[in-house]
Amino acid sequence: MKNHLEKYLLNKIELNQKIPFSDFMNLSLYHPDYGYYTNKASIFGDQGDFITSPITSSIFGECISNEFINIIRSQKTSSILELGGGDGSLAISILKYLKKDNSLPDKYIILEISENLINYQQERVKKELPDDYNIVKWVTNLEDVKINGLVIANEFFDALPTERFRVKNSKLETLHIESNNQSFDYIWDKSSDDFVNELSRAKNNHNIDFPDGYISELNLNNSKWINLIDKSMESGVLFIIDYGYHSQEYFLHDRSDGTLVCVYQHKSNFDPLSNIGNQDISSFVNFSHLKNLSINTDLTVSGFLSQSSFLINLNILEIYQSKEYDDDEALIESNKLKNILLPNTMGELFKVLVMQKNIDIKLKSTKEFNQMKKL
Repeated sequence: MKNHLEKYLLNKIELNQKIPFSDFMNLSLYHPDYGYYTNKASIFGDQGDFITSPITSSIFGECISNEFINIIRSQKTSSILELGGGDGSLAISILKYLKKDNSLPDKYIILEISENLINYQQERVKKELPDDYNIVKWVTNLEDVKINGLVIANEFFDALPTERFRVKNSKLETLHIESNNQSFDYIWDKSSDDFVNELSRAKNNHNIDFPDGYISELNLNNSKWINLIDKSMESGVLFIIDYGYHSQEYFLHDRSDGTLVCVYQHKSNFDPLSNIGNQDISSFVNFSHLKNLSINTDLTVSGFLSQSSFLINLNILEIYQSKEYDDDEALIESNKLKNILLPNTMGELFKVLVMQKNIDIKLKSTKEFNQMKKL
């Protein structure tokens, strides 16, 4: 029996004969009434489908706070914008740390479109920070948002609806979704000239040839969000933290099935046509593409690092060592630290792209291990 979202999608496909994969992904994740992020009760944590770095350890947010403290030394006003608030863990850990340092921002803005998640985040922030709850503001778009300080996009760009493409008989084709006897199916159509041109930009001018049958992703929503962030940020620093690669790694010949992955109850699969509306769908981020898109803005790329290097620059080890734990807590916190830091976990899989605008300071986050040349 079809759920409400599946019926909605089938009706939309029947009206249009087919829809781009990005439309299918967008509705699966963000349909106002039936989407995964807007409707599902449990998404994050052990009872949900996946765990993020801020949920794993409060130290993650505390490290990020150190760069904000560095930034506001040269700012008259200070603000933080978080794109997608998750379960509220990142905002809570940052604000608690900044309060101890007497460095609270004038405002902390969370961009969130899910009413369920907004309510959940508000409950958590109010419980954890009752005296500072008024600092936090929730918005559903960036239309009137102006930031002087820090913008954080942690696991945001991977969830932007993406296009999928393949090479067939030396020709580029783009994926659409059609219906076949009330079931969903794939159909590939010739790619537009605009798509071909954007793919060249995502390759970062590298001579990357795709073998026949090669499948991958190109996210056309990246440009929209880089421009929105640029428009909202008057001055400050942007952290894009996500799992992904630079373009030469992203389009490796061996990665011939692309980077798209679905997650349901902490288990990965590669079938977006299953568990529709009940599973996460995401694709790895091409950081070279984001860098190239920033060229037409006032954002300046100042760093590209592994998450591990980024957190070490922001004093993660010193923060950990400064805390007092009993024996049981010490073991638990040590394992959490390893999970966000070590190469075989989040430490190397996740990367950080650092950009800045209208600010001339030496950033802590990029002081060592910078790999910008790889972009």
